[in-house]
Amino acid sequence: MTLTEHGNEKVLENNMLACWLNGQAIQTLSLTERAFNYGDGLFSTIAIRQGQASLIDLHWQRLEQGCQRLLIDCQNLAQWQEDFLRFMALYPDCIAKIIVSRGVGGRGYLPEANQQTHCYFYAYPSHHHPQHYQQGIDTDFLQQQLSCGKLLAGLKHLNRLEQVLLRQELAQTSFPEAIVCNEQGYVIEGVFSNLFIIKNGQLQTPRLDLSGVDGVMRRHLLSLAQQILLPTQIINISPSDMLTADEVFFCNSLYGIWPVKRLAEKTFAQNPVTQQLQSLLHYV
Repeated sequence: MTLTEHGNEKVLENNMLACWLNGQAIQTLSLTERAFNYGDGLFSTIAIRQGQASLIDLHWQRLEQGCQRLLIDCQNLAQWQEDFLRFMALYPDCIAKIIVSRGVGGRGYLPEANQQTHCYFYAYPSHHHPQHYQQGIDTDFLQQQLSCGKLLAGLKHLNRLEQVLLRQELAQTSFPEAIVCNEQGYVIEGVFSNLFIIKNGQLQTPRLDLSGVDGVMRRHLLSLAQQILLPTQIINISPSDMLTADEVFFCNSLYGIWPVKRLAEKTFAQNPVTQQLQSLLHYV
């Protein structure tokens, strides 16, 4: 949904299905919203299919944990969850985005005391990636690197400029997704996905204590692995580890799992563990 300026507000236009604020449909956004002035908030993107939100409990859990880390008041979480059920009933097949903003405020970084936290719901038309990506994609490493910092590492916060730059670099390639390292040289994630490898019978995924986003599908797959007694490790992974892995795949909560069939000059002929995990994702 694009915005045009109208007085002291931004007016919503019609390339989005809907936008709600704190349980009510809206057509304007305040210019003093901290989410849009400072990226002061969090978001989560959710696939809604036939009135069901995929992994919704994990999305709310991550939003709550993120609010706690950023010291954003989330005492209305239960109300947001009830509001979202009404939202899904009206938009049962869409891509939904939940945005939690610290609220409105004046100029300056310091939040005002006793601000009301704002919770937005956006609904976008459903989007489906090519089905053959589920059988495997080609990929490579991008040149740009993620910065390191413990304050925001792991959070799905609203400061996404690194991903904007990376997405532009990805658009200059022929790959649907690509691998991103941080400035220490460790593999972290894809541009809009998390990463896993299978090596020596273990499911391994990069540490995210300095860079990256702790994705909902990443959390879900780590839990599934425990259920099927597949050993897991969260470790530092180097580009050479990727190239010597037995299997590699990307994942996110919208498309599920994309196996990697070719990484640079390395071809992955078989991916039985990846296929097993894909079979457990019934909703994609």
